[in-house]
Amino acid sequence: MLRRTFFATMAVLAMSATANAGSIYTWLVVDPPTTAGAGVAAVSGAGQNMVVNSSRTGVGSFHVYAVDDADNSSGLRSFFVKLNGTVSGVLNRSPLANYDTEPVYGDGAPSNVGFDSPRTATPILGGSQGPTNVPQVGGFGQTAGNFQAVTNAGSYQAAPTSGQWGNYAVGDGRTSGQLANGHIRNAILLGEGLYTGAAPTIDVTTAFDQNGTGFNFWNSTGFPLGGSGTVAVGTAQSLVNANPFVPEPATLTLIGLAIVGFGGFVGRRRS
Repeated sequence: MLRRTFFATMAVLAMSATANAGSIYTWLVVDPPTTAGAGVAAVSGAGQNMVVNSSRTGVGSFHVYAVDDADNSSGLRSFFVKLNGTVSGVLNRSPLANYDTEPVYGDGAPSNVGFDSPRTATPILGGSQGPTNVPQVGGFGQTAGNFQAVTNAGSYQAAPTSGQWGNYAVGDGRTSGQLANGHIRNAILLGEGLYTGAAPTIDVTTAFDQNGTGFNFWNSTGFPLGGSGTVAVGTAQSLVNANPFVPEPATLTLIGLAIVGFGGFVGRRRS
């Protein structure tokens, strides 16, 4: 019976995976009990600590995350998130640094890395990896990482913003793990802010060219020279306002029905 139950569950998850293929997920953690970096150990590098920068916590605050599970993607190149509701004090927390390969900053050729241009907080929370950044970083929204590992920097102009990414406080719920389609992903913290009145939401209905939410991702073939694709309203791939690590109620119901159904089938065969 256990073996049949296992296969029934896998079949249901496979159906769910098909429905959610080729998606970028973005969601809010509303009224988080801690900052997004609480309990996350710093990573040292070239005289600076690579940390998760976050200061918003408690009732009236929110964190913004994204997961890149777009087809043929090598991670986020840029993001533009439109927030609905009465929000204030929005902070862009996407990874950004300026570094030098030499031990003394300025002795070499400093470069930006991460989401530097344009970098906005309101009315659109957004950022892009500038075309002259060295290196262009893959894996944002897919894997965990830090700037020291990516750049092997000798020095930094100042402490990086969100110098590490992909691992976050347990108070924000599940932000990494296996998706319904079997892919392993780590979310990226994009920003945080405050709100009054009703809890804010992410606008996933306004068209991208009308200042709606949208994401650009690096093409995995020939990264980074292979260009990029877009996920937004009306595109072939899906823009989803949900935490993909939390099964949808319908999926849980289907799994439950599969278990009950196979249990009944085994019971009838034994009678």
